[in-house]
Amino acid sequence: MAINYFFKHQADQYAFIRIPKIMMTEDIFEPLSMEAKVLYGMLLDMMSESPKHRWVDDKNRVFIIYPISKIQEDMRVSKGKAIKCLQELEDIGLIAKKHRGQKQPDYIYVKDFMVEQKVVNLF
Repeated sequence: MAINYFFKHQADQYAFIRIPKIMMTEDIFEPLSMEAKVLYGMLLDMMSESPKHRWVDDKNRVFIIYPISKIQEDMRVSKGKAIKCLQELEDIGLIAKKHRGQKQPDYIYVKDFMVEQKVVNLF
């Protein structure tokens, strides 16, 4: 059986946005819209590039720079929807934003999605 190679134009054909399963199963995340959950997955993906870009603050916390216009473009949504999704994530505590000043995009700190789990006796 011959297995084909991937070619240059196919290199990102199987790039995925990973959304933590816990965001679909835990009640704490139920208020989030599906778009906000997808955006969180995108933010997690971008966060992996933070050290390469030196997006690390003086407390050694990583952040990302993701302008609203880029979120709109990547998600194919309106400006209002992009802002709403970010606000949902901020309201629930999954991100924190640091305002940088006039016409500069905020720093976005992506927070850990793991919540305190209840210990369940399975026996």
